[in-house]
Amino acid sequence: MSRTCAALLCVSLALAAAPRARAEIVDGVAAIVGDDVVLLSEVRDAWQAYIQRIRAKGDTITQEEAMQLRSEALKQLIDEKLVMQVAKKQNMSASEEDIDDSVRGIAQDEGVAVEAIYAAAAQQGLDRKAYREQLGKQITRMKIVQGAVQGKVHVTEEDVKKLYTERYGHAKPGVRIRVLHILIPVPSDATPAQRQEARELTEQLRQKAKDKGDFGALARKYSGAPTAQQGGLTVFREADAPPEIKAAIANLAPGEISEVLETAHGENLFQYLDKFDPADVPYEQVADKLRAELMEQQTMPAFEKWIADVRKSRYVEVVAPELR
Repeated sequence: MSRTCAALLCVSLALAAAPRARAEIVDGVAAIVGDDVVLLSEVRDAWQAYIQRIRAKGDTITQEEAMQLRSEALKQLIDEKLVMQVAKKQNMSASEEDIDDSVRGIAQDEGVAVEAIYAAAAQQGLDRKAYREQLGKQITRMKIVQGAVQGKVHVTEEDVKKLYTERYGHAKPGVRIRVLHILIPVPSDATPAQRQEARELTEQLRQKAKDKGDFGALARKYSGAPTAQQGGLTVFREADAPPEIKAAIANLAPGEISEVLETAHGENLFQYLDKFDPADVPYEQVADKLRAELMEQQTMPAFEKWIADVRKSRYVEVVAPELR
């Protein structure tokens, strides 16, 4: 496994890993997934992990938001079971060697010893065995993505050069700001209640993006901006950027998400990526990054479609009344 993949796995685990369901708390079945089940204790553990991360940041959560997080936790657990079932059938599950390679790659990227990775996981409530199990699931998921989806995704050198030309080749000198953008449109004649509803939705999307690291996927699903299908990717000249947008992202580090910003078009969120001057960027410096960007644009929607098709082809039933 490449070091890039290992780094992605590290980020994914930091954002989404939940403690294992404790056997002694098994108290019923939440959902039946093919020949497997999702336990109520698994849903509870994953749900509480979401809530704890939110509260650890000093943020509050409403009862409605908490119920939405519980539904999301169940959905993620069902999808995880489906992926593992497909992987087992296709003999694509992560091996111990895969996990070892991944841990070493993460450690190398972080510039620390392997034991430091396990120590960091322990601080998040995952002992060595639990961390390796979670990492194995992430590796297996990546294998499934690569096997089931990326074979259908084609990014040519011409595609990369075309994107480079569009973004850098003919651009005038001057700093550009690169962000992901979500716009929840609000009509100019909207009532206060309608605008409040749009703001509450945008706040919920902000929290989801912070908790799960899926800003681009949320932009594709919810944004009303023209860039929605590109995961909200937006590039604009710093000199020409509206002052309120520059102010909203001024103090953000790469990857951080702005507060909700109200404009004439609606409620907005921005995830700051980076700044660059296209006149100073050679093709060789950004080719791999552009290629990965194009791959992600095609891969994530394809995977979402693939997992939706898998759900339809397997027996999935939510049996716990409180989760229906």
